[in-house]
Amino acid sequence: MIFSPAAKNLFARNPNLSVNSILASGRSPSHHHVITKADVMAALLSPVSPAKDVKQVIAPQHIESAPISPIAAATAAAPTAPAPVVGPRSQAHRSHVDVPTTQMRKIIAKRLLESKLTLPHEYMKVEVEMDALLRTRAVFNEHSPTKASVNDFIIKAAAAALRSVPAANAYWTADAVKFHATVDVAFAAATPAGLVTPVIRNADKKPIPLIAKETKDLATRARANKLLPEEYSGGSISVSNLGMYDISEFIAVLNPPQAAILAIGSTQPKTVADAKGGLLQRNVMQIALSHDARVMDGELAAQFCATLKRLLETPSLIFM
Repeated sequence: MIFSPAAKNLFARNPNLSVNSILASGRSPSHHHVITKADVMAALLSPVSPAKDVKQVIAPQHIESAPISPIAAATAAAPTAPAPVVGPRSQAHRSHVDVPTTQMRKIIAKRLLESKLTLPHEYMKVEVEMDALLRTRAVFNEHSPTKASVNDFIIKAAAAALRSVPAANAYWTADAVKFHATVDVAFAAATPAGLVTPVIRNADKKPIPLIAKETKDLATRARANKLLPEEYSGGSISVSNLGMYDISEFIAVLNPPQAAILAIGSTQPKTVADAKGGLLQRNVMQIALSHDARVMDGELAAQFCATLKRLLETPSLIFM
């Protein structure tokens, strides 16, 4: 029988423990049984003592007819060793709750693994001053019956950036780089079963109020598991926004077959120097672009990020 190093050390510290009372649960690369530390702990916690194990193996009549030597008698008369002290950690390692995975969770897990294993991710980060956009949004919501979120403006800006940099509006296949005929922007929506990415079709051509209306409707139906497959498939780029959770910045995993995804952080104050050497406070946001290097090389990704930054810092350009 093979012991793992941790199991061997624990077994050596408990000389009264019989190896016959341990059930091996591990397997070596050569498929031999391996006794793990958990197996030794389970044997220590077992209510059956090693002495009882011996009596079950040797028949009672053999025990009665066998002569008792002085050494055996002395051994039998010796006080038994105290039971090993086992801390609460020994039982905690087996404590867990199994939650069956839903079909949607399995699909999400498969796609995430496929993305990280098969898509060459590259990353680029840009800092955006948000003061102008926040002022524009405040005025917009004051006069519009449909209230727009910051994310609605980001979706519109991402669509306008793809329209300005059409080489980024593509995805990779084994035979060719395919360019989208439209600019469709997906956004991450949290549901009890996991994240889904509903798609705003022709986002570059839609006004902000319509985008705001569609995002609210799609997000509501996503949480109720009422989206149609065509409403969360395809898309040119995805927007994943964790700013509402006060996450300053993060990196997102590509959503295949899309070649780009934007990770949006929270808007936070930052002290900067003005032109006269004084100090000003600005509201800034960190945006990280994950992109498929086969479709968007560093130069193209930088061009897209610079365009997106310009649109967000000068929001009047978004409406052009």
